[in-house]
Amino acid sequence: MTGRPTVAVVGAGLAGLSVASALAGDHRVTVLDRLPAPGGVLGYDHPAVVEVARDCRAGGVTSLLGTTALRWAKHRLLAAGPQGIEWLPADHLVFAGGARPALPAELGLLGPRVAGVYGAPVAIHLGEAGVSMGREVCVVGVGDWAARAIHHLTHAGAHVTGVSPADGDPPPYGDGWWMGWRAVAYEGVRRVTAVVVARGASRERITCDTLVLAGDSRPLRNVDGAITPTAGVTFAQRISDAQTIEEVRDDSLAIANRIRDTQGSAAR
Repeated sequence: MTGRPTVAVVGAGLAGLSVASALAGDHRVTVLDRLPAPGGVLGYDHPAVVEVARDCRAGGVTSLLGTTALRWAKHRLLAAGPQGIEWLPADHLVFAGGARPALPAELGLLGPRVAGVYGAPVAIHLGEAGVSMGREVCVVGVGDWAARAIHHLTHAGAHVTGVSPADGDPPPYGDGWWMGWRAVAYEGVRRVTAVVVARGASRERITCDTLVLAGDSRPLRNVDGAITPTAGVTFAQRISDAQTIEEVRDDSLAIANRIRDTQGSAAR
């Protein structure tokens, strides 16, 4: 490597901007996001986003907003946006494209393809739009996604039952919780009618007309060639769906330091 190493950061939310800001002093950093404004789930006008975006500009970070990252290959990132389609050379790729709840197949949750099964982010958006999803709802998972979805569901008059494999006290939201139970299957013909939960050898059925998946955070991976963390690729994803702003910043600084250490080792 000659001169300052180059880093491409996919995702202009708080995590991506924080990594870019931390690397800007000794790296040439480009941040890409398919949206035309920074901020991600927090929004462009959130004080934390405004602050770190200002730090990025002061550090000379290049922003390519409204630009989609398509493929990572041989230390080049294929990007498509208003500037056209081009390969951007980079010594390292940081993917900070956000997180999502695990899908049924990823949870080992068996069931037919029926209506009434939602990921928590979709349920939250529908709730914000005032859409009623069901009357008897089963939410799988705890944390910020579950809390926000249940807030909208109960506001719409739904009865909400939660399921979590974690033992301990139930969360303060929802109408009842099966703590220490794992959702293993769901039933239905045209629409979900029940969720089967297991604890050891015990099996029980929770009658419902809607199933919301709100657990086991997974990264949103949408760049070909960067499916898993490998040499030259780092994922800056939320460890959970309820990280504080301070935790995101701390994680981003740690990621930046690991990238420096890796590049320093490669240069020696």
